[in-house]
Amino acid sequence: MAGCSDLPEEEHFDFFLDEPCMITNFEQNNLIEGTQLRVESCEQNTWTITLKLPKDFPINSDNCNKWRVGWGDRKPYYDAGVENLRWIDKIDGKTGTIFLGELMRGEGLPNAGQRIVFWNSEPSGYKKVSSAPVIHPNFWPDFNGESIGFSSIVFDKYRQIWITLVNEIDSDTIQTYAAISEDLVHWRSANKGKPVLRSKDFDACTWTSGDRTPIVSEIIQHKGKYYVFMDGEDKSGKRHIGIATADDLLGEYFISKQPILSPKEGTWMDQSVFCAKIAKREKDFILFFDGRNKDGYEQVGRATSTNLTSWAMNENPVLDQHVGWRSASFTSEPSYVQCTGDTVLLMAAGAKEFQESYWHHYITHRSYMDQSGNVNDAQLGAFVSSDGGKSFKPHRNNPVFVNDYSDFYENEHMGGNFEVIEKDSTSYIFYQAKSSSGGMKYCIFLRSQPL
Repeated sequence: MAGCSDLPEEEHFDFFLDEPCMITNFEQNNLIEGTQLRVESCEQNTWTITLKLPKDFPINSDNCNKWRVGWGDRKPYYDAGVENLRWIDKIDGKTGTIFLGELMRGEGLPNAGQRIVFWNSEPSGYKKVSSAPVIHPNFWPDFNGESIGFSSIVFDKYRQIWITLVNEIDSDTIQTYAAISEDLVHWRSANKGKPVLRSKDFDACTWTSGDRTPIVSEIIQHKGKYYVFMDGEDKSGKRHIGIATADDLLGEYFISKQPILSPKEGTWMDQSVFCAKIAKREKDFILFFDGRNKDGYEQVGRATSTNLTSWAMNENPVLDQHVGWRSASFTSEPSYVQCTGDTVLLMAAGAKEFQESYWHHYITHRSYMDQSGNVNDAQLGAFVSSDGGKSFKPHRNNPVFVNDYSDFYENEHMGGNFEVIEKDSTSYIFYQAKSSSGGMKYCIFLRSQPL
């Protein structure tokens, strides 16, 4: 499958994350399993390892201090190249010698013959603003659980504040809250800490049920009004995309009783449609969503609209590509979309499939082994379209954004929304990542870099 590098030069998208952040194989192509990078020798006394480096290897003496080496425990379930992590102090590209630094996770050193993975801690120069989450569930006294998800971040020009809507997730009950900030770095609760939307507000809707508000995935400002896109689950367990409008995100909402997009029987998305991400074009709006069939197979779909309320859906999916780093079929969530004419940049989640067969599980006892990098952990990749989002090619460096496995707060995987805002000569990235510490919770983080 072609990468972005196969596109004509004029069709390359001016992308803000145009740098490798995960290197797993000699081919430096995460669309394939490829030839694994393996340690040829290890010197315990000098904390050095040697390996055969591929041509045009992106790690050198100038940038090695932002890269980490990861390796597994050579045990089923624990061999993804993230269980043990060390900083790189120095690298000799001619001899393939890597001088390892501080241990960030796990223990010891990789052994000769062991697979290793390289992880970029600052892809394209983006550094974490704070190790702790910037928006935390403890902002709201009645927040249920420790997992939080966010939607878009929009600017209220009348109040001169930034606003985002957040949801309780991974919990029995779900309400929608608002957080506000003057500078994008320091956040606090809005609406006196009370929900802006409660599950009872959706009682008249056909596309929701129970004690849960829908999950907000996108907010679009258009002609002085906010359009809030959400996905909810009906009584039969099917997910739909619905919409609410408001003149003020901290005020009253008008909620449409009928969904704008729904699953269709006998199609590739007969079970669920969710995670709408939208961009404005010259004459219309374009929407991408995750579609799931009854077997749990997910692909990305496309719809267009001129008014944000009535949508025409493409018959077929526009992004499948469950190969390599995203070979698992259970996740395809769109997280970010940007358009320039007919050129569309889409970021979407993906994970690598486990090797779970009778042979691996019962005969060889090597289940979930022999693969490296993001095994069943969702990361974010970029995909570029030159035909208005009807077909996509993967970015040559996919995945382009991964979590920091050495970080207590984000040592599990990526997920949910992704937001980019440029303000005061700084580019900010808001993202969600999950922690295996303290109850497997999702948190909201911020990275930045000078423009």
